[in-house]
Amino acid sequence: MGSEMCIRDRCLLPVPEIMHWNGGNLAVEHYSTTQKVIYYVRNLFAFGSLLSVAPFTLAYDWLTQKKVTLDSRREGPTFNFRCWPPEQRGFASSLFQTSGLGTKWSASPTLSGRCDWDEWMDDLQRVVHADGFDYEDFFVDVLSDPTSYIEMLRSHNVTAHRFSLEWSVIEPRRGEIDRKAVALYRNFMEALINAGITPSVTVSHFAVPKWFYEMGEFQNLDNVNCYVNFALHVMKLFPEVRDWWSFNEVGIKAFQQMRGVYPIRLPKGSSIGKRVHMAGITIRNVLIAHCRLHKEVARLFPSKKLGVTHQWLKFDMASGNVMERLVRYFFEKAGFESVYGFFKEGRFVFAFPFLANVCFEVEKDEFALNGGFLMRLGVQAYPKPMIKMGLSSGERVPCIPGGFQNSIFIFGASCERDGRLMRLGPRCSSRGVDEFLDEAFALTDEVYVTEYGADAMVCRWGDDVFVLDDAHQADYLKELTQRIERYCVRTGREIKGIFCWRDLRRQLEWENGLECQLGVIDPIVDENRQLTHWRGTLASTFLAEAYSKEDLQSSIA
Repeated sequence: MGSEMCIRDRCLLPVPEIMHWNGGNLAVEHYSTTQKVIYYVRNLFAFGSLLSVAPFTLAYDWLTQKKVTLDSRREGPTFNFRCWPPEQRGFASSLFQTSGLGTKWSASPTLSGRCDWDEWMDDLQRVVHADGFDYEDFFVDVLSDPTSYIEMLRSHNVTAHRFSLEWSVIEPRRGEIDRKAVALYRNFMEALINAGITPSVTVSHFAVPKWFYEMGEFQNLDNVNCYVNFALHVMKLFPEVRDWWSFNEVGIKAFQQMRGVYPIRLPKGSSIGKRVHMAGITIRNVLIAHCRLHKEVARLFPSKKLGVTHQWLKFDMASGNVMERLVRYFFEKAGFESVYGFFKEGRFVFAFPFLANVCFEVEKDEFALNGGFLMRLGVQAYPKPMIKMGLSSGERVPCIPGGFQNSIFIFGASCERDGRLMRLGPRCSSRGVDEFLDEAFALTDEVYVTEYGADAMVCRWGDDVFVLDDAHQADYLKELTQRIERYCVRTGREIKGIFCWRDLRRQLEWENGLECQLGVIDPIVDENRQLTHWRGTLASTFLAEAYSKEDLQSSIA
């Protein structure tokens, strides 16, 4: 696993140190004895403060019996064409999720190579899910014959399509490139371009080759160059593609590995400290990989634009008590501020009291010279989850069935309109949209909404059964789209692109298996699992209209 893992195994407390980047070279600055004493005293004070206020917060919450009210606000459409729709508009997807590439259930069985999710899906017993479907029944082959798929995209007035490369099928063994996989991807990209659709390619979207996984993937700093070499190679293989994204959501995979719901290198039963520490190490190494790739792309491919997508992982509080504020502070510090702060100031800090201390910084002059290592930024516009802390929380705050909750703590609580709950996010508010777009534009003028979406599966507060609600999905997408549009009109800022997360329904939604339906189009496939035609939904109808200047202009006129 590398020297860092060994150090962590021998030490009960986080090792305070800072890794410096200077001209691409890395050096570690260890804390002095005085700095270590100050660091641990500060952590002890923070931890002690948390413990001291906990009983009073819980008692107050129980005595007040405050119940969270539901948000029932509505706003009508107000599309304005000073800055809408963006130049790039379309869908975003992972071809691992769409086609099962890199697994034994792949809809393109001629492609070899296995990814880290191949055996992991078996381990989690995710093969059979809702409605009796299994993986091989719904994975769709969009690479072998993309004609119908691209026809579907064109019918929705898209001008760009964001999708991922499956590293495991392009490089099934280290240093070996599968020409058949390259040819399929090239045919797909050329077909998009010929249809007037710009390919927007993500190099790494949560899945990595099995051989890379067995090497310790991004938990091992020595493996960073494997990723960089692959990324540069595919950029050379696909010269027609100008729009690239290095990573999808820099921190999410690390946090999901920490939770144990994504493929993980740590043994079962690992301490929470070890898990948190390795999450910080993983995010740091991913940032280093991005920085190295950024420099090489600027040098070798000046016509290409490289960006990174970042999760705007912030939280609402149910009551705003002290414990909720402290939990939100630490969660946002690690899940959002650590990555955002790096691209803002060139300093990454991932710190939890007595659990983790991972720091990485770039010299200021070099950070400025490289434009903050950011040519473009993609934001994932999902609403804020809610944190609730207090005795008998679940009786007064709705939480999605199967969500993280107990008698004291609820994470990811929902408060959707009319008592309807969904797995992906609780609420849609102008405040949240304005906040994440303001922060994005503070880093760069090249801002894209690379994902936004809504699960069509909803349930009622107190009910464990999810049902398909197309109207709810359409309403949610419409409101979120309109809030983004209103922001652009009000501020005069222009987002460069907007991508709805998932076109086809019934794709694998990571740890949620087949239970989420964030896609907006029902695919109809033949016996070879190739898309033959599609069945639209209310959400897809709205998006087709929203992506068409002509339709909207005529409706306003």
